[in-house]
Amino acid sequence: MISDDVSVARPCDDCGAELTGELTQRIVGDRLHWADECHCPHCGAAWVTCGWDDTPAEIREALIAQRGLARLTVEGTPTHSRVALLKVFREAGASLPEATAAAQRAVTTGIEGTRTELALLAQRLQTKNISAIIDGDCC
Repeated sequence: MISDDVSVARPCDDCGAELTGELTQRIVGDRLHWADECHCPHCGAAWVTCGWDDTPAEIREALIAQRGLARLTVEGTPTHSRVALLKVFREAGASLPEATAAAQRAVTTGIEGTRTELALLAQRLQTKNISAIIDGDCC
């Protein structure tokens, strides 16, 4: 399983003491799973918030702040692979103009995201026999 985890300090919602929360983004099957887990050592309060696919902005921003952005670039795509490339983005929910723009970025400047988001994209591309490179320290 591919995952990215970071620790964040924040006040406890119950007692106000500082606690450390764990934010996670991972690939489960062919989906992106995210979680926000916290436990307060002072009062014992604990909570877990989790979900699938679109990671909430505050979790994604914390991952990027601590781990940085990565960039995925598709390696040499022959013309017949362009249709498959578009299909990957369309299957992920992109409109045709969005998929076209993403495919263009994938073969030129690259697509930026968290390492886990891009690992999932690379996994999906691989199912269409499209190779990609992820540069982990791009930005």
